[in-house]
This record gives sequence, C-alpha cells and structure tokens, in this order.
Amino acid sequence: MKIQTIALSSMVALLAACGQGPAPDAAPVAPAPATEAPAATATVVEKEPSIEDGVDPSVWDNEGEPEDPGAGAELTCKDNPLATHFFTLVGGNTVDDCGAKDPKVLAAFNALMKNTAAAESADKDIPSLRERLLSGPSGPGELRVLQGEPWWFYTACQAHDCPGTALAMLYSPTQSKMVGRLTARCKVWWLGEPNDEQRALIESERPLDEAMLKEEGDSCE
Repeated sequence: MKIQTIALSSMVALLAACGQGPAPDAAPVAPAPATEAPAATATVVEKEPSIEDGVDPSVWDNEGEPEDPGAGAELTCKDNPLATHFFTLVGGNTVDDCGAKDPKVLAAFNALMKNTAAAESADKDIPSLRERLLSGPSGPGELRVLQGEPWWFYTACQAHDCPGTALAMLYSPTQSKMVGRLTARCKVWWLGEPNDEQRALIESERPLDEAMLKEEGDSCE
C-alpha cells in the first residue's frame, strides 16, 4: 500500500512539473521577400541627321535649304560675269553695273545662228532674225548643272512678239558651246544639236506655247 502511494505521488509530481514547463518556442516566421520595383528602362531617342549639320546658317535661303549655285541658286553679275543679261554678253545694252561683252559667248551665239536661214522672214523689209531676237527683253543668266558640268540658261525674244519669235539657250563656259530652241514663223528649230537632257532642261525652263504654232497670218510667213 505504501508502495502504491509513493508511485502515485511521483506521477502527480511529474505531471505538475510537465504542466509548469515552458512552452516550446514557435518556429520563426521568415519575412516575406521584398518585391523590387522593375528598373525603369531609359528610352534614348537618337537625333536624325539633318542637312543643316555643319552648314553655316548665313548661306541658308528663306525656305530652309542651303543655296547651291550649281543647283540653280540666284547669282548676280558681281558673283559671276556670266550672270548678266544675254544681250549684254553679245555686245548689246548694259542694264546692270557690271555687265560686259563676253567674246566667247558672242562666238558661241554666232555659231548657233549660222543655220537659221529657214527661220528668217520672207519679207525683206523685216529686220534679220538676229536683230529681232536681241530687240526684246531678256533676263539675267541662270546657272544650271547637267551631268556635273555648269551650263548657263539664257533667253532672248523679239520686242512685242514674245514668245512668237524667241530663243532659249544653254551655254557651256567649259566647252564655249551653245545649244538652243528657236521659235519663229510658227515653227520650232533645235539649234546646236542639243542632247535629250539639254532639250528637257530648256523645255522645263521655258515650256513651249503650242498655240503659237497654230496661228496663221503675217507672223508665220
């Protein structure tokens, strides 16, 4: 009986000791990994190349394009003597401050007019074709480029009969040569054997008035 009492007492003491023991530590909770914001992607906008790069602003024209004398920019006779009026170059009137006769242009013009007998008027009282062509207005020379070579564009016409009697010309200072399109007596003559590119340039600069080729009367005689 004594043994049972001792055993029972030991069990009660053991249970009491277990009830008073510290509770086991809870497993630590791992912190949630921080979510990193995606790095911002920088967008680099490359500047497109411009024809303005490296060009002195002083040479730009009113439309924002660089003036290129070879591409038809306006020149004065102070820039180049060939920029004066055609009739001045062949010994006619001087209408600017620096125009002067050019012997090479005159020689090229004389050669161009050699084969124009068919364009002369049948009326002997009418002045020669050459004289009539140089009697009317003419603008200053305009520089053009064909196949990398400079050509000067000129016009001449009969006073009070433009464009019925008119001449549109291209002059090469390199070759001292002239080609042109003559309109007279309601017909068209190509002078100096211009090639297709030269003809196209003349026609674009001075489109032909087809109505002048259909008229009847004294101007076609």
